[in-house]
Amino acid sequence: MAELERQAWHGRLAAAGQSGEGDAPAALAALTQAWEQLSSAQRQEPELLAVYAEQLRVLGAESEAEELLHQALKRNYDSRLVRLYGLLRGRNPGRQLQAAEGWLKQHPQDAGLLLTVGRLCLLNQLWGKAKEYFESSLVFQRDPETCAELARLLARLGEVERSNQLFQEGLGLLDRRLGGLPLPQPAVHD
Repeated sequence: MAELERQAWHGRLAAAGQSGEGDAPAALAALTQAWEQLSSAQRQEPELLAVYAEQLRVLGAESEAEELLHQALKRNYDSRLVRLYGLLRGRNPGRQLQAAEGWLKQHPQDAGLLLTVGRLCLLNQLWGKAKEYFESSLVFQRDPETCAELARLLARLGEVERSNQLFQEGLGLLDRRLGGLPLPQPAVHD
């Protein structure tokens, strides 16, 4: 029963964020109203927090989403929330980076957290640190997102060959994840 209720609230939050049909303030108001109808315990559930924060991000309320996730992650670490945290532009990118680096002390091998810290380094224009964090993340898990972030950074730094290799690897990883279909054989010409 609890799982069914969680799924219903998941759908309600997702729908509320899209209800404004191009009117972001109305959609944001509907989303906030739906969030406030959840119980305190439900507002602590990582799955529902992630849906709400993602909808806030889509509606341009990134700083609110960042603050919400920052507080939630201080209370209870969750890898899904950490990944989303790295996609947000909060009011204070330096504080955001400092918080994420603090979480690394307890979770030094969390590939998603390393990806997040790398993204926050990019936000703070710390290119060398970002590169190190992305590379560390790839040591623990080969992930298409991380390959893409590192490839993008390397291209900007002039390391084009390595960047292209990482883009190719990332596409291959994504293809395997999605269960890509085999490519057609080249036509034989007589």
